[in-house]
Amino acid sequence: MDDDDDGITRFGVMRSIEGQEGKEESVRRDCSGLQAEGESEEQKCLQEGRNLTVTCPYNINKYAFSLKAWQRVRSDGSLETLVITETRNADLNVAQAGRYLLEDYPTEAIIKVTMTGLQRGDAGLYQCVIHLTSQNLVILHHRIRLVQCRLLELPGVPALILVTCGFILNKGLVFSVLFVLLRKSRPQVSGQT
Repeated sequence: MDDDDDGITRFGVMRSIEGQEGKEESVRRDCSGLQAEGESEEQKCLQEGRNLTVTCPYNINKYAFSLKAWQRVRSDGSLETLVITETRNADLNVAQAGRYLLEDYPTEAIIKVTMTGLQRGDAGLYQCVIHLTSQNLVILHHRIRLVQCRLLELPGVPALILVTCGFILNKGLVFSVLFVLLRKSRPQVSGQT
């Protein structure tokens, strides 16, 4: 950590660049929680009561035997480690803390994180990391931002019913338009004698 003249405490983080194994870039983030340039986010819909599963690839040559963690980035920029592996096995490392399950598959170079029973308070920014030390992290893949989704939410009406009704109405509209067009394109027969 270092303090700049502006009084903001910053920390250095190494971030793997997605799709470019072995290449890292230094990312400096201030404690405001703002996204640093070069960091990407993927938004996921927070559906209360459901589970969220995220997979994060990593460089097998560098990090197969490193500790892995799932973290929440608080609004002030501080990091909260929710679950961290404690073993360095060659085939599988599993860690669970409450609703958070982290599975590390070193032979596949994949971390799989599952958050169970999502709650409204889970909205926020999360990241998979290689946990070299508490001050030396490698952010993997892209960050995940859980957001409240109100799409298709009506009190007491399940989303499946809304989607089904929309599908039926859409098909009905398409067939109605086709019927009208076919009737218009048919030759008109005038009174024959």
